[in-house]
Amino acid sequence: MKGQVYFTARELADLAKSQRLDCFPQTESAAIRWIKREGWRDLPSSQCRKRSGRGGGYKFHRDLFPEGLRDALGDVAIRASAATDLATAEETGRGVVKKPSVMSLDARQRVTMEARSSILLALRGYQVVHGETMAGAVRAFVQAQKEHGAFEAAVEKRDQGEPLTAQEAILLTRETRLLAPPPAGFGLSLGIMSQANNRPNGGHKIGRSTLYGWIKAEKTGGVVHLAPSKTKQEDPLPDGFREFLAYYARPTKPCVTEALEDYNQAAEPAHRLTLRQVRHTLRVKLNDIERNVGREGLLTLRSRMAFIRRDTDNLLPTTIYTADGKTFDAEVADWKTLLPVKPEITSIIDVATRKCVGFALSRKENTVAVTEALRKASTDFGIPAIFYTDRGAGYKNKTFDADVNGLMGRLSITKMHALPYNSQAKGIVERFNKTVWNKLARSLPSYLGEGMDKEAKQAFHKSTRADIKEFGASHRLMSWEEFYDLCAQAVTAYNAAPHRGLPRFQDPETGRMRHLSPDEAWAQHVADGFEPVGVDEGTGDDLFRPYEFRVAKRAEVQWNNNTYFHPALEAYHGERVMVGYDHADADRVWVREVDMKRGQPGPLICVATFGGNRRAYVAVSAQKAAEDRRMKGRLARLGKKARDVEAEQSTAHQINHSPTVPLDPVGPGHAPEVVDLHVVNDRAGPTAPRRSRRQTFATDEDLAEWALAHPDEVKPRQAELLRECLRSDSARTVFRMSGIDVEALRALLRTIAA
Repeated sequence: MKGQVYFTARELADLAKSQRLDCFPQTESAAIRWIKREGWRDLPSSQCRKRSGRGGGYKFHRDLFPEGLRDALGDVAIRASAATDLATAEETGRGVVKKPSVMSLDARQRVTMEARSSILLALRGYQVVHGETMAGAVRAFVQAQKEHGAFEAAVEKRDQGEPLTAQEAILLTRETRLLAPPPAGFGLSLGIMSQANNRPNGGHKIGRSTLYGWIKAEKTGGVVHLAPSKTKQEDPLPDGFREFLAYYARPTKPCVTEALEDYNQAAEPAHRLTLRQVRHTLRVKLNDIERNVGREGLLTLRSRMAFIRRDTDNLLPTTIYTADGKTFDAEVADWKTLLPVKPEITSIIDVATRKCVGFALSRKENTVAVTEALRKASTDFGIPAIFYTDRGAGYKNKTFDADVNGLMGRLSITKMHALPYNSQAKGIVERFNKTVWNKLARSLPSYLGEGMDKEAKQAFHKSTRADIKEFGASHRLMSWEEFYDLCAQAVTAYNAAPHRGLPRFQDPETGRMRHLSPDEAWAQHVADGFEPVGVDEGTGDDLFRPYEFRVAKRAEVQWNNNTYFHPALEAYHGERVMVGYDHADADRVWVREVDMKRGQPGPLICVATFGGNRRAYVAVSAQKAAEDRRMKGRLARLGKKARDVEAEQSTAHQINHSPTVPLDPVGPGHAPEVVDLHVVNDRAGPTAPRRSRRQTFATDEDLAEWALAHPDEVKPRQAELLRECLRSDSARTVFRMSGIDVEALRALLRTIAA
């Protein structure tokens, strides 16, 4: 499947079955029904293609597949590539390596090739100077080697005092001429000849047949054929090593000894491996990617692979905005509950200038946060031509992608998505997150990320939870408003600091070379005549408001299970209109006509208000509806604990239960005496203990109201019960609806605790 882009229904079903995926059917017939239901066959030819040949059928582009199926395709491709490399290594180990290219030669082969090429070049030079043929040059070269050998022998005999022959004496008389680099007349040293010979003993004598062999090899295949072949065979992979990888290549990352022990227990005795064999094979014969396939996921493996470095020099500001969400690695106080939360920060970066043009805070990455960040970026700096994001739920939804009323279509923005598990494609915004938000998180005492001291982390965690348990909030946590201001300051400082991804220039103040800052890069483009595509001041607010199609009925429209009414809608009874809404405000909606030509919201009809046939006593906003769905999901996951959660929400606390007073034994003939527990017995003697009347309350609200009126009479047990009430959201809501000042009650309890 490596490199394959279009797949048939059978191929997809087989892949889902082999990988045990739940996101796609695992039989061909079920896959065909699933494809028909999704409407893939009605897509354009770029997404759906007719198969050629008999039988027909369709092939579908991989961009249509669910994310789990696309991830499986990438994992299978990497495994197939690694398996091919292993098979190639095994095939190579069975024989002599084929003739390599010049770029793949090792040091010994390259030195030998260059030495042989020098000898052939010397032969051609001798041929030209003396007007000889190549055969004559070869004979002269061989003869010169013989003369040099005889000369060396005569010198040795003379040095040892042995008698010389007449021929040797003649050679010694020509000693001056023969002192030139041997063989004489060719300008070659003995070192070059020894390298060309490529002999273990270092011999430098080259025969006639060897020279002719080199001449023929160069003529046939070029200078690379002068390099010697690797005669030493590569060690093949040990038998059973591929089976061993099934025990070693696991996400649990077992060590070599554990995997080898499991393999040897299951393998036949003939195929068992030793620890030395396995370690040598992993270290020498496999590269880093092959060693980690199966042990690491696709995202981690891609961090070791080749990548494309994208050039942004020719881009203008607002051409491409890239966005990404980042979970902040420190805790702050939630804006609503005051509980600790790690906020999600959505950042938008202009690719051309690396300028952070907008950001938004939220509890998690969602459409509201992304829309707010994009609104700020577009209104302050300009509408982008391309919006480059990942495939998260905050970016891939109908609010952005709807053909008619989607935000991208209304702003004429082209949205592009990075491939799954390919965070390197968003390197600019990933680097921004690391440079700005990680640094900011480390500056806070509530930092929970990598490198934080374990004891300091536990101490801070215990102190904040103790404050929340006691008072419902902690002064150690930064408030949401303070955190937003701190983020704005960090973005301002980043935009004003030099950036390594921008060009260098000479600073006129210091006279030194440095990189441009994002603010300076943006200003430079503006000075060169750049003008962004801005948002009209009058339509900016409504432009970023999401719209949905609805049908007006009897002056009413429905949205989010709420009914909105306005008399102007009576004229549009039964017609389709477009309803715009604010995620955080459910009291009103904006109703517009449908522009038939562009399919966009047309003229404003009215601003309808919540009313009419109400389905809820209070209008439910999109944010509140999402929070309710999240709460229901949490209760469903609790399972058997759901009854306890509901009981805690509905059951009132029983305060100061008065136990039954035991009666004294009554003897025969004595009638029991009736005792009023709430009245002091006048007949009791001066030494009898006085029994005070206990305060009892029917509800928690009565206790809270009495505590505010009698702060000096509150008992420790009563204060503890009130603290438990203040820890519950529902109890605080009931207190407020009963007219009890919750903040005054919390202050009273703090005073009692002190």
